[in-house]
Amino acid sequence: MNESRSQFLKQSLWMIAATLGGGAGMALVHGSVSKLGGAQVYFQFKSLMAIFYVVGAAQGALWTLTARQTATALTHDAIQATRARLKRSAGTVLLVMTLAGLALIPGGPALASHLKLTSVVPLWITWGLILASLLAALQRGVLQGRQDFAGLGSMSIADGLGRFASVAVILTWLGGSATGAIGGALSGTLIAMAVGFRAIRPWGVENPGSALPPGNAAPATTETLGGFWPLFLGAAALQALSQLDNLFLQATVPEAWQKEVGSRYSPGAQVGFALSQFTVPLALVMFPKVARSAAGGEGRQAFRWTLLATVTLGGLAALGCTLLPWLPVKILLPGIPTELSAPLVPWFAWGMLAFTLANVLFSDRMAHGDFRFVPGALVLAAAYGVSLWGFQDSLLRGSPAEGLQRVVQRLVLFNAALLVWAVLVSAPSRFRRRGTN
Repeated sequence: MNESRSQFLKQSLWMIAATLGGGAGMALVHGSVSKLGGAQVYFQFKSLMAIFYVVGAAQGALWTLTARQTATALTHDAIQATRARLKRSAGTVLLVMTLAGLALIPGGPALASHLKLTSVVPLWITWGLILASLLAALQRGVLQGRQDFAGLGSMSIADGLGRFASVAVILTWLGGSATGAIGGALSGTLIAMAVGFRAIRPWGVENPGSALPPGNAAPATTETLGGFWPLFLGAAALQALSQLDNLFLQATVPEAWQKEVGSRYSPGAQVGFALSQFTVPLALVMFPKVARSAAGGEGRQAFRWTLLATVTLGGLAALGCTLLPWLPVKILLPGIPTELSAPLVPWFAWGMLAFTLANVLFSDRMAHGDFRFVPGALVLAAAYGVSLWGFQDSLLRGSPAEGLQRVVQRLVLFNAALLVWAVLVSAPSRFRRRGTN
């Protein structure tokens, strides 16, 4: 399959539409939990999801590793090896999550108390959500690596809309609680897995369009193309930089501030997440093309197109949030007072732009098997955690509005530092490659 700009555009537009559809469902989940469960339940739900995002760094690693192995499997032997690794990965996920479940039996009550939960049931459902998401990551990786964006996009839509429908039904009929909210999230993931299975089944793991172009040698065995642990550590660092603020607020804010967090901070964070739905899909389309190019196939222009589109779309969205900060809150979270949440929206918008640009640069490096960004990202994640917990008294002094603004400013500062590090790591490799072409 020859790459063309029009094909890249069509695939990107579909993935943006699919991600927006899934993201709309995710956003409606937050609005439903806030409206049907109240500020306290929404606060608990956000904390449980933050645990899922941080612990679920392995999800990103499995997804990326599987996508890269599938994209670079350009020969029959490589395809068979990828199949075998996929089976081993699924077995490893089941084993590790079984051990985690055994550890949760004695440790669950203490963790539930720390998170101000009334029982351990939400923690067990979160455990199930992590397990299902890890297995779904393998499915998504196969679809992405095969450049089957129709199947990948369908999973995104099913996940978001299925999650919203499940949460709405559970909270309406069974009552508003963190248990019902996180149970709806698990239900949506299971629906997405069913859709992903049907999308993969007709073709298996093979990538019919990945025949080696004439004159190109077969790539090295996928074992040599990068391992799980660099991807896991990199994903963990990025997840920490995007989620530690929620864990920090859950663990440290006074009880009197919890409603303020739900009214002022959480809506802005949700707007930032929604904005990423315009730009992250571009990196999803780019990744298998760049990986295939590095393995001897085609796809050399994908990085340039992705970077340009991310800067353009992300910059316009952040500018719009700066000029009309109340509008995205009114659209995404109609039950939230805009006069409380709007002041923080521009901070989240520009911080998310820096984060997504860094993600594009890191995705390009990972597609080439270059993991030099990982140590710096880990250092930044650790420094970010220290800057929150180590200075919590100064961060949270004064009124809730002042304290929460200082927290989001800290987030933006470290996202900007992440982008600077991404440029420092990526630029030399790109310049060297341009000089050799």
